[in-house]
Amino acid sequence: MKVVVIGSGTAGSNFALFLRKADMKAEITVIGKEPTMQYSPCALPHVISGTIEKPEDVIVFPNEFYEKQKIKLMLGTEVDGINRERKVVVTDKGEVPYDKLVLAVGSKAFVPPVKGIENEGVFTLKSLEDVRRIKAYIAERKPKKAIVIGAGLIGLEGAEAFAKLGMEVLVVEMMDRLMPTMLDKDTAKLVQAEMEGHGVSFRFNEGANEIIGSPVKAVKIGDEEVPADLVLVATGVRANVDLAKKAGLEVNRGIVVNEHLQTSDPNIYAIGDCAEVIDAVTGKRTLSQLGTSAVRMAKVTAEHIAGKDVVFRPVFNTAITELFGLEIGTFGIIEERAKREGIEVAVGKFKGSTKPEYYPGGKPITVKLIFRKSDRKLIGGQVVGGERVWGRIMTLSALAQKGATAEDVIYLETAYAPPISPTIDPISVAAEMALRRLR
Repeated sequence: MKVVVIGSGTAGSNFALFLRKADMKAEITVIGKEPTMQYSPCALPHVISGTIEKPEDVIVFPNEFYEKQKIKLMLGTEVDGINRERKVVVTDKGEVPYDKLVLAVGSKAFVPPVKGIENEGVFTLKSLEDVRRIKAYIAERKPKKAIVIGAGLIGLEGAEAFAKLGMEVLVVEMMDRLMPTMLDKDTAKLVQAEMEGHGVSFRFNEGANEIIGSPVKAVKIGDEEVPADLVLVATGVRANVDLAKKAGLEVNRGIVVNEHLQTSDPNIYAIGDCAEVIDAVTGKRTLSQLGTSAVRMAKVTAEHIAGKDVVFRPVFNTAITELFGLEIGTFGIIEERAKREGIEVAVGKFKGSTKPEYYPGGKPITVKLIFRKSDRKLIGGQVVGGERVWGRIMTLSALAQKGATAEDVIYLETAYAPPISPTIDPISVAAEMALRRLR
């Protein structure tokens, strides 16, 4: 069986390795634009700050590792099209035949139509080459003032990196808060306060109208010209769908797939940032542009091609980050979106400590849980705190994936030791507060 993968990022690279484990005889070919296989895009801000020394350090495995697994690599290769009738991929290096084809073509940074957006000193943060360009510019120009356009994960992590390098940082966001698709306004304010405490400032409900100078000298926000030596554009990403669309596959915001991650052509799959899957709360189609989702999609697709009847389950888009030591975790639906979707919810929120009150060293932690009133099930959560957010958001997401109710969370068996955690965990207290609104 000839299996071809287009895309050498997280989804494509992991798929190739998973398939090799599941099928030792398959002929696997990976076609990619970049010269390397998988690296971690989530690590890129930490390369800018210097926490990770070199861009090359975020490459997961060298190309030789894949070749030893008898995976053929066609890197630095452009794909011109897919001939579905003949079952071949057309590239600038010739045609590649396939029995099964996997599209792991990822996403691209969205660049808004702002005057001056192409000027020197304006960057996106999506690839190793982006990081190399940013680091070279910083080394040469030694910028003092940075403006970040967009307050999503990449924007905030970029802002942190610039602040750690000693820059004065301003984040500009069109919405009324940071991380607007992942946090409600109350939890977003906790993150904002922490970042402001480290010198990052914010302007909400505003956008950049023009970038002035090349190299950049200022950004026009409203009628004001705000000085800047460097600009990071972090206004989100868009799924790469052009290749699929050209091939006649069904496409919306992403490439439409079924529960096995097959496209409208059952011999072609789509995985990772480019795939449009199902939202676990609303049942609507959505994108799940997370590294963890890419790996899970890769595993499901590899096993399905190898003959197992496996499915990719609807997503809660569980995510976590850390900004200046503050951990932020989120999954499922936020309260504001639930209202827009017409879902009646009961919300429980509790601010506690990561350790018993009598034990020194505890850090504040805020837990916000969202339950659907109709069936009392957990459908969303946000946790912000100084430590141990990861375990709590993972636990809550796992409970939601299993259809847990408010009572399930309240009576959850948890672990206790004074140096680590309180006897009654904050997630149980938050669920108890929500239950009062469900009665």
